[in-house]
Amino acid sequence: MSSMRVMNTPPQGSLVRIIQALMVAILLVSCAASGPVATAVPDQQPAASSSAPPPAASTPAPPPAAGGSAPESSGQRLSGDMMFDILLGEIAGQRGEMDVSVSRYLQAAVNAQDPRVAERAVQIASFAKQYDLALTAAKRWVALDGDNMEARKSLTALALQQGDLDEVVAQMDYMLRNSTDPGESFRMVTLVLARHENKEAAVNATQQLVDRYPDSHDAWMAMSRLAVVADQLDRAMDAVNHALELQPGDPSAIILKAQIMVRQQRNADATALLGEAVSSQPKNTDLLFAHARMLLNGEDLDGARKQFLKVYKLDPKHADALYSLALLELETGDFKSGEKHLRQLLELKQHVQNALYYLGYATLEQGKQQEALDWYLKVESGDYWSQAQLRAAGIMVEQDDIGGMQEHMRSLRQKNTQMAVQLYIIEGQVLTDAGLHQQAFDLYTQALEQSPKDLDLLYSYSLAAEKLNRLDVTETSMRRILAMDPDNVRALNALGYTLADRTDRYQEALQFISKAYAKEPDDPAIVDSMGWVHFRLGDLDKAREYLQQAWDMSNDSEIGAHFGEVLWMRGERDAARKVWEASRKAKPDNPVLLEVINRLNP
Repeated sequence: MSSMRVMNTPPQGSLVRIIQALMVAILLVSCAASGPVATAVPDQQPAASSSAPPPAASTPAPPPAAGGSAPESSGQRLSGDMMFDILLGEIAGQRGEMDVSVSRYLQAAVNAQDPRVAERAVQIASFAKQYDLALTAAKRWVALDGDNMEARKSLTALALQQGDLDEVVAQMDYMLRNSTDPGESFRMVTLVLARHENKEAAVNATQQLVDRYPDSHDAWMAMSRLAVVADQLDRAMDAVNHALELQPGDPSAIILKAQIMVRQQRNADATALLGEAVSSQPKNTDLLFAHARMLLNGEDLDGARKQFLKVYKLDPKHADALYSLALLELETGDFKSGEKHLRQLLELKQHVQNALYYLGYATLEQGKQQEALDWYLKVESGDYWSQAQLRAAGIMVEQDDIGGMQEHMRSLRQKNTQMAVQLYIIEGQVLTDAGLHQQAFDLYTQALEQSPKDLDLLYSYSLAAEKLNRLDVTETSMRRILAMDPDNVRALNALGYTLADRTDRYQEALQFISKAYAKEPDDPAIVDSMGWVHFRLGDLDKAREYLQQAWDMSNDSEIGAHFGEVLWMRGERDAARKVWEASRKAKPDNPVLLEVINRLNP
């Protein structure tokens, strides 16, 4: 049902759909009036937290439960008024007249004895965002079918949305008392209450449940988790300590306590807590994994790797530990081990797309270029899809297969039309990196014919123009971006830097760069621009100050080129050479760096 959608206004002449709406409504009524029938099986989430309910015009009658029978109330003979309310409610909903639809279905729910009518009223009122009426309908649904947990979940969510804490607590209490798994029930309590916008109200509701179950470890855990969501960290810590008093050594409580400590900026205490827990429970994979994550956050790569490895040995199918272990191995240069563990992830069918991407990286680092290309081309989705296409295209260019790369990118654009702009930018970046600036410029020109107002395309196009010394095109394009988005930091910085580096319009450049710097003062590229424009203005002291800051932020080779030049011009020749040498180690073929070194220190 969730795949259907509400059509607010039916197309002209769509009589067939209106007839379908009538037939579905009549079928619903006849199911309720014609004696024993199968009980409807709910097939959606609670109405208060679900998306729009589907219109009757595209919704089949509720499917029967296998071997089930209707409740006795379904044998009710519906009056003509009730049938009229249901029919009118469905037709009004089909036409988008939600006020009429809600009122008619609510009236039918009040009069009918069939819980399915009340359930439908909840759906429609929730979709119409008339939550007070949805709450009334949900109470009727529970009154008619008190054993239905979905009905009670809907009532709980709606009561919480309306701020009726007494109803929330009453329903939660019922579900807890009738649950065979208190732990799971309290986790459900946490999930439901955590969705509420008023976090204080959610915590207070949980407190009432804790007061009813003061000896329940699960109740205190629920309280602690809700308090974390509400950013009441002292209250969260107090609750998790109560949970640990009831169940000393409980791994989930220890991990939660460590997480709270991290939120309190007590990372060392959290690491120590987990270290002690691991010492006393050396085979608990949850504790080992949490400890490994803390060590990783503290940049103890060797310690984290050892802990992830322990988890993996205890549980070879622990996908998260295996993935983390593989990435750490790649980070520390152990590409063979990383590749082996990534292949195991593929066998487990876990983290597949990320594993494919990193297999490309691992094999490329081992000099297996064609194998790396094959891995990258297998990435079909996920966080690294764009980067995989960029790397695959780059390998093709390195293999002197520019035509193949271009054909591959064209094919991708045809298959992924919604990603066309991104793919144009990826291809252009590859051509730029290969020094094929005219081809990149021509490609962006072609792309802009299709998407003339795309800011990312305009930005890439302007950079390509700069590579061709077409500064008029660069400036015009950057100003077009700023006309559409005056606070575009990238464009402000790029235009300012270009004016400072390639023209003598230094004061104008300073205005653009200063505006970018005011918005993002911690961006090393922008700080570098600030230093460079002050150098152009002749203020070597300010230039040194900004460029030292940028260099400390990022040992980027171009920043190193600028910083070294300013140091050289200040007479700090040895310091300049050290910066240049460090920059050359990081990127020996950077053209900006090489030009500066050859010009000043041949």
